[in-house]
Amino acid sequence: MENEYTGRIADLDLFDASSLAPEVTKRVIYGPGRFWDDYTMRHFSLPAGTVIPDHVHDWPHYMIGLGGKGHVTVEGKPYELSAMGWAHVPGGLVHGYENPGPEHFVFLCIVPTEGDPHMKLQRFRMERRKRKEKAGEEL
Repeated sequence: MENEYTGRIADLDLFDASSLAPEVTKRVIYGPGRFWDDYTMRHFSLPAGTVIPDHVHDWPHYMIGLGGKGHVTVEGKPYELSAMGWAHVPGGLVHGYENPGPEHFVFLCIVPTEGDPHMKLQRFRMERRKRKEKAGEEL
């Protein structure tokens, strides 16, 4: 990956995001081990009719709409997010997502790395590997 400067999102690994809602797809563009260790940029696609129920956590979301139209609900109020739109969901607020439209709702979502379970684990593994390498150097 050291010499990667461009690529296609469709070629990135597909992560299981079914814990959010059935058939939701997620790919990680940037994150631990891919240019950005402290934050993670994910590419999500929600099929028509998909609802990610309201939830809350400490970290913020920074979102950019790429295709289709969806709703980002914050504290019970729905906001439309469509292609070339943006949304910010502060940490600590109840929020959810919905695709009421006929086509996929596609967006980028940036969170601190601890906000993505796959990348949180990836960063943990990287840090553990670095500690082991450092301990080996000190022997």
